[in-house]
Amino acid sequence: MKTIPLTPEDDIVSICDHLDWAREQQVIFVLPENGGVLREGLDLVRLLRHADNMRAEIALVTADPDISRQARALGIPVFLTIGAARQGKRDWRRGRRRREIVGLSTIGDDRFTDYEGRIRPDLADQAEAHKRLSPQSERRRWLWRYVAIFLFFLTTAVLYITFLYLLPSARITLRPEVLPVQVERPITADPAAAVTDFQNGILPGRLLQTTQNWQADVQTTGTVETPETPARGKVIFANLLDQPTVIPVGTRVRTSDGTDRVYQTSAEVTLPGAVGGTAEVDVIAITPGPAGNVAANLVNQVEGSLAIQVEVRNLEPIEGGDVRQAAAVTAEDRTRLRAQVVQFLLALAASEMEAQLTTFEFLTPDSLRVVNVLDETYSHEVGEQTGRLTLSMRAQVAGTAVNTTAASDLAYYALGEQIQPGYLLSPDSIRFASGPITGVDEAGRVYFSMLASGLLARELEPAAAIEAVTGQEVGTAVAYLYQQLPLREPPHIRVWPTWFDRIPYLTTRISTEIQTEE
Repeated sequence: MKTIPLTPEDDIVSICDHLDWAREQQVIFVLPENGGVLREGLDLVRLLRHADNMRAEIALVTADPDISRQARALGIPVFLTIGAARQGKRDWRRGRRRREIVGLSTIGDDRFTDYEGRIRPDLADQAEAHKRLSPQSERRRWLWRYVAIFLFFLTTAVLYITFLYLLPSARITLRPEVLPVQVERPITADPAAAVTDFQNGILPGRLLQTTQNWQADVQTTGTVETPETPARGKVIFANLLDQPTVIPVGTRVRTSDGTDRVYQTSAEVTLPGAVGGTAEVDVIAITPGPAGNVAANLVNQVEGSLAIQVEVRNLEPIEGGDVRQAAAVTAEDRTRLRAQVVQFLLALAASEMEAQLTTFEFLTPDSLRVVNVLDETYSHEVGEQTGRLTLSMRAQVAGTAVNTTAASDLAYYALGEQIQPGYLLSPDSIRFASGPITGVDEAGRVYFSMLASGLLARELEPAAAIEAVTGQEVGTAVAYLYQQLPLREPPHIRVWPTWFDRIPYLTTRISTEIQTEE
């Protein structure tokens, strides 16, 4: 590879001489700033022919855009620097391919070579000039113009037809006639059942059990009379001896009429030392309350050793014994308290059982029941005086878990039996709801109902009707579809692009949506 710098004074002949003297397979010509003689395209062609004749490859180093454009068009590599030219092997190969494509390589062409295989510059230049300067005939030019015009209109028609058939799209929303339907299916959730019985409405229930403790108290509502103040009065002691007799404080006296009411003296007295000597002293009833009240002359006995020494009488009634009303336990209090404790036990059991449920189960509150009382202790019996009654209870609670999926299947089975001919049950409209609990037995069977509702939509076959409106205006298509199909309202048609205002010609560009929801 050799580098040859050119001067502005070099012409095409001197440049070809430089190429002859180089005798290298690859030669790089460094052009002056103004491009020199190679600014002419024909000189570039002659230089390229001469290089082919020498079996050499040439490249140019220049920044001139005009020369670069012409050289690249002829397949001559162009570089900005000498270093880039020495390293640009890919551009050298690209230039060779370019010359082969445009047909400027004259190597091996007998029309432009002599008997020794060298290019004849005179013939090559004449052929190139003839190719560039010989004009086409007027007839041929007009023929090419007509062909171009025909191809233009043909392409336009093809694009228009393609647009009409492939680009527009439409979405047709149909709302068929609907009938609401609702059923209430009685269902039994049986813990003993193994499989779902669709005919009899029985589904397996899951029995849940837990042990709970609870203690509560209530205010008592009963009352009892409680002795409050003892009876008070006076008695007279009479001496049966002829010597003084001391009656100590606390001496007890009583009645002898069978009522057995006892009193005691509240002070010490001394009887005169003569038979029949008397002394009066205050007494108070031992038992408080009205039981200590007695009429006159009923207190006539003295307890202890003094009974042979003195006699006693109450010349006046002993009175003042009274009672008060105190709170006490009644049977209703115990019943009410037990009901409260049971409710708390059921609430605790429900909370614990809820944690044991699966995603598709629900716990029927009415199925919760106390199946075994392990301990039940009241703080007071009925009639006992107290302001608060306490109950502690420990019991086993059972409940039945119901599978909502199985219950919904039973309700759906009953709903399917309501489908009328020519209608379809809309899947999106189906709704399920648990009905009331009608009963729970001792075996844990839960009797309840399941509500199912939905919409029966008229069965549509819109394919034929839609095919009939392809290419029609939107208003016409709406009227036709509303007349031909059992719809509850006119269809909604959305066309894209919006300005097209016609149904697409291809049914594949039409999508249909059937909405059964009201």
